[in-house]
Amino acid sequence: HRSRHKLLRRGRSRQRNTMRFPRLAVAAAICVASAQAFTLSRGKGSNVAFAPISTRATRDVSTRMSDAVAESETATEYSVMRPPIDWMTWDRVADQLVNTFGYSHEEVAKYSLDVDEDKDRLMKIYKAMTLARGFENACNQQYMQGKIRGFMHLDNGQESIPALVDYAIKKGDKKYSYYREHTHAIASGVDSGAVMAELFMKEGGTCKGAGGSMHIFDKETYFQGGWALVSEQLPYAAGAAKSILIDREMGLSDNDKFTKENVAPPEDDDRISVVFIGEGGSQNGRMAEILNAAGKDNLPLLIIVIDNGRAI
Repeated sequence: HRSRHKLLRRGRSRQRNTMRFPRLAVAAAICVASAQAFTLSRGKGSNVAFAPISTRATRDVSTRMSDAVAESETATEYSVMRPPIDWMTWDRVADQLVNTFGYSHEEVAKYSLDVDEDKDRLMKIYKAMTLARGFENACNQQYMQGKIRGFMHLDNGQESIPALVDYAIKKGDKKYSYYREHTHAIASGVDSGAVMAELFMKEGGTCKGAGGSMHIFDKETYFQGGWALVSEQLPYAAGAAKSILIDREMGLSDNDKFTKENVAPPEDDDRISVVFIGEGGSQNGRMAEILNAAGKDNLPLLIIVIDNGRAI
């Protein structure tokens, strides 16, 4: 029995060693294959591609990557998925305003000079942009210190959007943003202190600290919150635009407590519903649905697509 037991132990030991070797061999093979498969090699022309190379012709990877970077910097031909940022010139915008939206040439000419020759308006836009950048920088600092918790999406580099809101969107317009909405709320008139308090989960926040970074809401400025799920805000914005038409049809308006009363809105009521969305979210099926609804019912709906090239 003892000799048989020893033989069994030796067999199991050999089996374990045999099993361990394939595992190590597989791991080593993966490492080698990865190093080979992702070594830069120069292809035909000016293109640089990833391709396997032979271990006999190895070369320092860092040197080859430096060559690839230098070569890509000198390349002149490239392709883009969208027009360059400087493609949308004012002349092209003016043509769209006239040919697509029915503005007269006189109105377009007035808009072209509406801001450039007005220092006060330029300062208003600049103030909105600097406030947006300063607020987001402060949020970043507090988040890194652990004072703001949970998810937080900053808007650095996109200050032109809140500047547009601050300059052109009215207080009575209904606004629907997405999860990157701190600066949209502030530009809409929401107190910046209340927005920051919301991020800190304080009682003085816009939602008493219960909403957090992605759910800023303010009834007085008709800022209808940020929405965490991609494209979720789109149908609500279309519904808000429909409600504006219903108010005009039924002679309803909001009182001081923001509840409906049987008082017709003014004849020059030009309220609209505004919704913000990224270029990735704009490809969601909800976008097609609200475009159909807007076209069918002529909804007063403004869709601001923020194309920052970061869609995933």
